Amino acid sequence: MQKGKRFVALVVGLVLVFSFVLPAWARAGGEKRWTWEYELELEAGLPDDGQQDADQEQERTREREREREQIKIKNGKSVAGHVYKGVENALLHVKNPVARAALTAILEGRSVAEAVYEAKAQLGSWKDADEIASVTEQLETAVEADTTLDAGTRTQLKKHLGVMYLKAGKFKNARELLETVLEQEPGDEEAYQQLDQAYAASGDLQVKVYVKGKGLQFDVPPRIENDRVLIPVRFLAEGLGATVNYDNGEVIIKNRGSTIRLAIGSNKALVDGVTVDLDVPAQVVDGRTLVPLRFVSEKFKAKVDYYGGSNLVAVQPL
Repeated sequence: MQKGKRFVALVVGLVLVFSFVLPAWARAGGEKRWTWEYELELEAGLPDDGQQDADQEQERTREREREREQIKIKNGKSVAGHVYKGVENALLHVKNPVARAALTAILEGRSVAEAVYEAKAQLGSWKDADEIASVTEQLETAVEADTTLDAGTRTQLKKHLGVMYLKAGKFKNARELLETVLEQEPGDEEAYQQLDQAYAASGDLQVKVYVKGKGLQFDVPPRIENDRVLIPVRFLAEGLGATVNYDNGEVIIKNRGSTIRLAIGSNKALVDGVTVDLDVPAQVVDGRTLVPLRFVSEKFKAKVDYYGGSNLVAVQPL
């Protein structure tokens, strides 16, 4: 009997314990589950979508800024790696403030184009030829090294540098640079004028002929007679894309469906079967046939410009 009472008391005690423990455990478990789900919702941005969008936009903005800074650093190094040492040495001897500013801009990784324009703008009052030559040399190196320049800008900058070389008395440098300009821009009349000045300043007055921006090299030099330039026909024909043949003392030139027949020593020519007068006849010199350059070029629809400073002729097919 006594044992039965103790058993009942034990059961009642267990029931009372569980009646308090289970609700508390359930509440704790429920709170934990709610907290975990809430944290997931926070991570997913469900409670505040607007704030999450703002945060993402700020991160994208920061990423774009980082990319721009990396481009600046890269561009600066693409130039500096080649020219820093030369520019630093040049600065030791350059006194002109604008020139110093231009070189310093390169050291700081800023626009090479701006540096060239700043230096060229100073030429009117810049008197030190050695200083101009030194700065121009460094700027030319920088232009070649700057991978951010497009072809057109690079060509224009080289033309400006050619003018600077002229001012410095570095005529050979000016010619070489301007010739690279004309290879890219064969119709640039300003570049031809500057090239003519460079040749004239160096005393080179021999007739020079450029066809489509490229200088022709002759085994028999061109000559001027009665104010007309005579040039070896084969070199001119090749430059214009024409063909040359000979028949019974006549030179026959064909191009673009037209035919010119020139009799050696005759002041008459046939152009597509029509007789026309010549100021100077074709002639043979040292085994080469020379023909009037302007006459032949213009009959084949090419533009001819003559620059009298150094007797430079530019031929540009239209």
